Amino acid sequence: MFTSITTGSMPPFIRSFEVGTITSLPGLRYCLINFDIRCYQDALFTYFAIPFPQTLSSAVVKRRAEYIAVRYAAKILLRTAGCNNTPGIGQDRAPAWPSGWCGSLSHTDGHAIVLVSPQEADLILGVDIETFSSLTIRQTANLFSSLDEQALLADSGIDYEIALLVTFSAKESLFKALYPEVRYFFGFEAARVCKIDILHQRITLELTQTLTQNRKKGSQIAGYYVMRDNQVITLFA
Repeated sequence: MFTSITTGSMPPFIRSFEVGTITSLPGLRYCLINFDIRCYQDALFTYFAIPFPQTLSSAVVKRRAEYIAVRYAAKILLRTAGCNNTPGIGQDRAPAWPSGWCGSLSHTDGHAIVLVSPQEADLILGVDIETFSSLTIRQTANLFSSLDEQALLADSGIDYEIALLVTFSAKESLFKALYPEVRYFFGFEAARVCKIDILHQRITLELTQTLTQNRKKGSQIAGYYVMRDNQVITLFA
């Protein structure tokens, strides 16, 4: 799903970064960063020229490290497109993108990924990255999937636990993609998995409730998934 264009490193906090395009959506660019929380220090905000938000004043080191890593990934993409600004954080804690741009952010266990697109491209962007844990995914399955979905996943041709993680991640990505339009929080029950296409690494979700006039119950939205090492990445665009 990902086609790498550039790879590099900026030790010690940024172990490596990768910039590329989405194979099925060649106009959409991504940046994936591997960072080391042990090397975090507040001075990195100045080093990377990223504003330190007031909301991080009482945040733990892990939160600060994730914030700057994912914003630096966004900065790389925006800068290559001619924009020198960085996404901030809105009152609803959602990313606040520079005028004329939209995007999506996600991070987990030392990895951060960002999608960025001009608003004129009229894409809905949602991305999520999750680390696989067999025990965690089985213990939490009923929180984000119904018994009917679990039956579909068990018969999908993918390892059942991986399919569960793809489902969780896809619903997270869908929320991020639709939130700028919906503007309120909705839960995992608002969508259900109705199809997984292993050949093309696609997952289709169907809305189980009407979210807006344009996002009605029964609407289907297809996204993509990929397994990389011990992690799952999903996206909608």
